[in-house]
Amino acid sequence: MIQRLQLQSFRSYQELILDINLPFVVFAGPNGMGKTNILEAISLFTPGRGLRKAELVELQKHNTLVPWGASIVVNDYNLGTGVSAVGLKKRIWLLNQEPLKSQKILNDILRLFWLTPETDRLFLDTPSVRRQFIDRMIFVLWPEHASILKSYEHATKERLRLLETQADAVWISKVEEHIVDAGLKMQKNRSDFLNLLPFDESISAQMQGTAEVLVGDDSAKENYLKQLFQNRLRDGASGMTLFGPHRSDLEVFFLHKNQSAQKCSTGEQKMLLSKLLIAFLKYLLEHVNNPVILLFDDVISHLDFANRVLLFEQLIKLQQRTDNKGVLQVFFTGTDLKAFDAISHYSQSFEVDNSQVRTVS
Repeated sequence: MIQRLQLQSFRSYQELILDINLPFVVFAGPNGMGKTNILEAISLFTPGRGLRKAELVELQKHNTLVPWGASIVVNDYNLGTGVSAVGLKKRIWLLNQEPLKSQKILNDILRLFWLTPETDRLFLDTPSVRRQFIDRMIFVLWPEHASILKSYEHATKERLRLLETQADAVWISKVEEHIVDAGLKMQKNRSDFLNLLPFDESISAQMQGTAEVLVGDDSAKENYLKQLFQNRLRDGASGMTLFGPHRSDLEVFFLHKNQSAQKCSTGEQKMLLSKLLIAFLKYLLEHVNNPVILLFDDVISHLDFANRVLLFEQLIKLQQRTDNKGVLQVFFTGTDLKAFDAISHYSQSFEVDNSQVRTVS
């Protein structure tokens, strides 16, 4: 569990120190007052650029000569990140005041996942957004999935470049081997992940797309390579790779109505999203030994009362489970503190006004 958060020259905060002692933490206040900045700082303690995907220079507080920095205390670990001088584009990491040898160590200390208001439209958005959503879940459980995606993306871009320049066919074949190796691993991770989630009887989820026919096929690699070979002229002309798991889509079904999430009502979509999240957290907490930190940035206000209470009840049950190995801690932001009344006995609340944070007793 995160026990302390400290910010310096970060976004709208000149300095902030918060001591935390409860599993649920609520930051309430009007929009634009600095609530999301706090969650963004926490989200930086995982490989990547955090929930806003911001450039380092964007994190620096304006009109200050003090470089930005953020630190958290998690169990016996003190993690810090920031820059050594204003304007630098290279980020530094510290673990217990010593340089961090590798960002991979972060996954051994805590696991982070976040939801933003945009997640509310997950089932109405593009397949790309849904792929990114499911891949972020997989990263939390299996961090090596990120390397597989990077390898696939790099090889795919390289193949298109070679096709455009009409490079040697042997060279293209070697790159296609890399694409297939990474693509099949990526596909398997997604399929295995969804099969592992403990869904209730009302929901199911799977990946759908032309490449999904290769799942479980003994000749998958051979058929994948054949497909890429046959598509060389078409892919080169279009500047796109038209076959592969990068074109797959996450399909969620509401089994009680035998209907895909895209065709469900807004309330049903939010319910299905909550069930997907809870199933993910259940599995995660049973299979990791380090704290699981969940960031809800202005998500609760998008839920109606019934779905909000249902989600709170599920989160409380998960946090209180005695058989789980991980420890769940949830940070919320919202405009109205009353929206969090259902978890008031389990939460530590703060009011945020113009980047001033005040404890609510």
